[in-house]
Amino acid sequence: MNTYTLINYFDVWGNEVDGYEVNNQCVEAKDIVIADDATDADIINYLQLAGYLNTNDASLFNIEDNGGFIEIFAKETGMPLYGLRRNV
Repeated sequence: MNTYTLINYFDVWGNEVDGYEVNNQCVEAKDIVIADDATDADIINYLQLAGYLNTNDASLFNIEDNGGFIEIFAKETGMPLYGLRRNV
């Protein structure tokens, strides 16, 4: 188990063709516990249950796990939604 800080990318500029840039973000939570063997669906389900996403349909999201940093994107547009940074 690891704890993560959830970052809300609440101000994102750009589009599907040219790409996106996070213009502003904020910390939503600092101690989210995620199991080492959590699947993408587990992460989406947790974020929905905690009220950060409107659905737990994991097929609507892409998740990129870069070691200690996980990013959640809207699958249809590629727009970044949230980041999860592993706490040290």
